[in-house]
Amino acid sequence: MLLSRRIRVLVFCVVSALTSACGVDEDEIVRVREGESLADAEYCGSFGCEQIYEFCAEVFLEFGRSPPICVTEDVCDRLECANTNRRCAIFDGFPGQVKCID
Repeated sequence: MLLSRRIRVLVFCVVSALTSACGVDEDEIVRVREGESLADAEYCGSFGCEQIYEFCAEVFLEFGRSPPICVTEDVCDRLECANTNRRCAIFDGFPGQVKCID
């Protein structure tokens, strides 16, 4: 009985971690503006980005989080929020996060 409860708790924790790590809330979704692109953004290395003016961040897109890519501080100029009542913001960290907030 105790072992089966531990297994259920372990499975629940693993499933919770996987769903929260990959999912993006609808209010946080950013889209690339028409005529813009993120094609020039390189993937982050294990030590971050090579260029001094770039930083490593995940972009919260419709299909999920992007892999960590190197972006500049003006990345929000290329993006728009799916929910027009929100604005694009950059959150610090490694990797950082680019998503929409109130």
